[in-house]
Amino acid sequence: MARSEYKIPTGLVLAGPSIAAHGPFFLQVSKYISEACSSCFILLSSGECPNLKTLLKVLIRKATSRVDDDDEEELVKGSKKGPKVMNFDLKLLHDWLQPRDFQHVVIAFQDSEAFDGPLLAETIELFQYEACPLVPFESV
Repeated sequence: MARSEYKIPTGLVLAGPSIAAHGPFFLQVSKYISEACSSCFILLSSGECPNLKTLLKVLIRKATSRVDDDDEEELVKGSKKGPKVMNFDLKLLHDWLQPRDFQHVVIAFQDSEAFDGPLLAETIELFQYEACPLVPFESV
C-alpha cells in the first residue's frame, strides 16, 4: 500500500540565544495564531521531548489539557468499548479535535536547535505521512 504524501506548512523563527525572551515571544505567537487562524497552538521544548513516544505524549497532553469556556470536565476520556488507545496515539488528538472548531494544529519547537536531528526528522515524517489524514498539522 503506497503512503500518501502531504505537505506541512512550515515557518522557521529564529528567536535568538536569549532563552529568557523566548517565553513571552512564544506566548504572543500562540495568542496571535490561536485567535487569527482558529488553531490549536502547542509549544514543545527539547527538554520535555527526548524521544518520539514522549514527544507524542507531551503533544497530546498539552493539546487536550486546554479547558474550553463551556467545558470544565476532563477532555480526554478513555472509551470503555473497543481496544484501549495508548497515550501517545494521535487518534486521541484526532478525537479531541473533532467537536472543536480548530482549522489547524500548530506545533512550535521552542528550541529547535537543541532537538535531536533524527527525532525532528522522524516527527516530521510521522506528521507528513501518517497523521495528516487525521490531524491538520502545521509547524513553526
